[in-house]
Amino acid sequence: MTKIVRIGMVFLSMSLTSSRVVVADTVIPPDTTFSGMLLDSVLVWFAVPVKVDGSLSVTLTPNGPHNLGLLLCTPTKDSLITTDCWGRPATLSLNGVKPDTFHFCIWNYPTQPGGGGRDYTLTTAFAAAELENDAEPNDSSALALSLPLSGIVTGHIGYDGRWASNPADLHDWWKITTVEDGALAVSIMQVEPVNLQLALYRPAGDTVIVQADTWGDTTSLSINNLRDGTYFVRVARYAWNFTPYVVATGFTAAPGGNDPEPNNVMGDASALTAGVLSPGHLGYEGFRADYGLDLVDWWHFTLTDTGDVRVALTQVALANLNLQLFESDGSTLVHGGGDTWGQGYIMDVSRAVPGEYYLRVRTYGMSDSYAIVLSIQGVTAADDHEAEDAVKVPDRFTLLQNYPNPFNPSTTIRYGLPSRSHVTLTVFNTLGQQVAVLQNGGQQAGYHETVFDASALASGVYLYRLRVRPLDSAIGRDSKSGAGEFVQTRKLVLLQ
Repeated sequence: MTKIVRIGMVFLSMSLTSSRVVVADTVIPPDTTFSGMLLDSVLVWFAVPVKVDGSLSVTLTPNGPHNLGLLLCTPTKDSLITTDCWGRPATLSLNGVKPDTFHFCIWNYPTQPGGGGRDYTLTTAFAAAELENDAEPNDSSALALSLPLSGIVTGHIGYDGRWASNPADLHDWWKITTVEDGALAVSIMQVEPVNLQLALYRPAGDTVIVQADTWGDTTSLSINNLRDGTYFVRVARYAWNFTPYVVATGFTAAPGGNDPEPNNVMGDASALTAGVLSPGHLGYEGFRADYGLDLVDWWHFTLTDTGDVRVALTQVALANLNLQLFESDGSTLVHGGGDTWGQGYIMDVSRAVPGEYYLRVRTYGMSDSYAIVLSIQGVTAADDHEAEDAVKVPDRFTLLQNYPNPFNPSTTIRYGLPSRSHVTLTVFNTLGQQVAVLQNGGQQAGYHETVFDASALASGVYLYRLRVRPLDSAIGRDSKSGAGEFVQTRKLVLLQ
């Protein structure tokens, strides 16, 4: 409700020719009506206390056809805007003001010697800014307020106290802390259609990662591969703009668990346990020197007995990853591995000797979540016997089943020759079309093996055929072919 205050005439003993006399301030709260009388050559000062951001206006209404002057000033009584009423109501307004005490004064223009009093009415009005304000001061990264990971906050930007100790609110800083890898989005919506700038800063608070001007519209910034940490958001105004605003945030955690960081070098390798799924992330960015882009993960495991080792990697997205297996020195290759091209990878090592092994997983830049399962199968007595046979000469031609089977993308094919022979080893698809020639030439007696790399082929069933023609007459005809030639075919399955 508008309050009404009335005062009597103030009589001053003064010379008509002297300068105007300043009367002590009268406080008029916002949304108040005040009535009084002006004498000639007297300035009457008023003060309006403002407690929140908003817009202030003062209306002077003369009670008669006479001219009165109105001046609206800063908290330090520096002139801002002025007007004359000329017998009609006159209004002065300040928009976008901060909490402070603002001053205005009125005076009467003398019309005849000796002057005379003039009745008037003053009305103050104040409109508080929409939305709750941010807690000031938050004008630097060191004073940043907290943002929720997924939620909203409100604030004001650009409101002006109009003096040095209470300057315009040019910057609002916020900080947001992520506790895991994921995708972060920050959006700003504003009440007034003015141009602001929204920026996302590195953890040090001194370097912009990404920024955009709003031009009065809802504006969003997003990073899809953000590592955990504390980042800063800055809202800044241009020129004399001011507006309430809403900042909304959204965070989506990366799929699967992360690997134990840091494990970016061999010395910090994380442990792999056989039969246990080990999750990891690659390509997530921390935007700081000591916690930057995560391009490499190292893992290790120990083999206590000779065994067959399989490392199976699956992934969520389509990033091209690469994995390789090393001996304990971290540089001698055990398995050259390969690129996943978003399809995962299976690495098999037959009869790996006891010792410590290191697995390196890399990304070529894209972010992805992956999982590793380590499988170890001990070598049986039959396997040992077969290994011993590898250094002997078989008594007949033999084509063994490939290992592993199914495989991706490579597998090993073994065969035995009882004598020096011409060997042709080829691979066909189920339509009978030849897709690879693995061996075509003479070989000495003994067990032999070759690796078939099918990375360029599609998943499916294939056939591999061994055709042998003995080069030593002492062997003669082979008992299976009956024609001095041995031919055998087996199936293999490629799972890309």
